[in-house]
Amino acid sequence: MTDVVFWTAVQGIGTLLAAVAAIIALVIAGRQLGELIASNRLLAASNDAMTESNLALTRPYVLVDFEFSVSASRSGGSIGTSVFVIIRNDGRTPAHNVTMTADQPFSSVSEPDTDGWRKSIEDLNRMTDGSTVLRSLTSSRPLKYYLDGVEFFGKADEPAPSWTIAVRYQDAGGREFRDQFVLEVEPWRRSVAVAEPLARIGKYIDSVAHEVKSLSGVVKSKRLDVHIDAPDADGRTAS
Repeated sequence: MTDVVFWTAVQGIGTLLAAVAAIIALVIAGRQLGELIASNRLLAASNDAMTESNLALTRPYVLVDFEFSVSASRSGGSIGTSVFVIIRNDGRTPAHNVTMTADQPFSSVSEPDTDGWRKSIEDLNRMTDGSTVLRSLTSSRPLKYYLDGVEFFGKADEPAPSWTIAVRYQDAGGREFRDQFVLEVEPWRRSVAVAEPLARIGKYIDSVAHEVKSLSGVVKSKRLDVHIDAPDADGRTAS
């Protein structure tokens, strides 16, 4: 074998090895690129999740719900139940451009007997007619409208009132949020009509007050007896 043939063969082997090395490098680079793409996707998903988490922590949360106020007298008897519709923001930031649309106007079961009661229902319907825009709603100042008293719950065999309210609002960055709330009376008919804890507390207070009053009378009587039977300066007791 001549030198020319030898070196030609060596060059051919070197070229082949270089090609193999290039192919291996391409395969490794392809794998690394795939891993890099997958890593970037995971990072993007993580960033999106973090963004959503931060948004969930700082976004406004507007809610529309019933509020029932039950009170009891000192004797333990129930004074009554007041039914309110409350619009509040449970989020950490203000809600802007809030609009609410009820599927039907709110109405009481009882006939409103005061101008304030009528105006409360009118204002509630105006707020939930879909055209009124509440510019800002913070967590510190909810809206509260009186709707009815205990008569609102009606009887068990009668249809119970129900409303569906669609809510739209924005945060400070202009992101829009939508939600829907169903205000039903049926589940609360019996649960809010019973003020047992308050009634028991009222009875306990009256019982304690009665015992204290009785004890005070006994103590006063004892003091009077001691004063009457006390000896005078000569050692004689008063008759």
